[in-house]
Amino acid sequence: MTTIVRFTLLVALVAARAVAAQSTSSDTLPHAVSVESAPATTFRGESSAAHMIHVDRRVAAGLVLGSLALMPLDRQAESWLQHPGLQSSGPARSAAAAFNWIGGTGVLAGSAAALAVGRLTSNDRLSDVGLRATEAIVVSGAIVGATKGLAGRQRPFLEKNDPTDFFLGRGFGHGGLTSFPSGHTAAAFSAATVLSLEARRSWPRAAPVITQLLYGGATAVGLARMYDSKHWASDVALGATIGTLSGIQVMRFNDAHPNNRLARLLTHASVAPNGSRGIGIGLSLPLR
Repeated sequence: MTTIVRFTLLVALVAARAVAAQSTSSDTLPHAVSVESAPATTFRGESSAAHMIHVDRRVAAGLVLGSLALMPLDRQAESWLQHPGLQSSGPARSAAAAFNWIGGTGVLAGSAAALAVGRLTSNDRLSDVGLRATEAIVVSGAIVGATKGLAGRQRPFLEKNDPTDFFLGRGFGHGGLTSFPSGHTAAAFSAATVLSLEARRSWPRAAPVITQLLYGGATAVGLARMYDSKHWASDVALGATIGTLSGIQVMRFNDAHPNNRLARLLTHASVAPNGSRGIGIGLSLPLR
């Protein structure tokens, strides 16, 4: 099997897991909340809320276990993406750099920009999408940060072909031990999920194509991280899972509680480039 074929199969595997997660969760929404603009009163019933949590826990557990099941393939996946022919490819390097930026600065800055532009132009749909995407990225980032610190998994560039090095509890403050899971991938899938669900509401006919493009781009972010030897395949898979489920839950929660505290807090947030090292996040709070 050639390197290109293996690369394509890996792309398809990660993207398919995310689409399946959204589809499975969306299929359960009529029991608690419909993607197609269900009224807020749908969320108030105690039995509906309990059912929604029960379904999400089953889906989440299956996806997390599926991510962990990829660990035996970590070495093989690394060897595919570290193949000399692929590593020496100029287009591959350029694509990896672009998608690394998208997963880092791009998705958060883009979400914040959509929120800001929507507010300035009184475009409620644009501002709401930007706000939801920002919330999803923040939520997934919190989960990823805690997991990274607790797992303490060593990044591939520190020791090739050894994905089994976990230093439990030592990932906090040590960048080389924060491989598991991938934060860039989680952020990309968070934003992709929010945008995909919004597309299903606003442009149902175009939604299938939009969803494929969004998840394809998010998957490319994960593969770019692996290409640069920053993450193992299971890191990317778990990041995709966290991002997808975070996006789904944020959309559901905001439909149920449109004026929640996080939404009000992020209304005052600003994001701006911070030199070549990333982005700066500011927060202004009213005194009265």
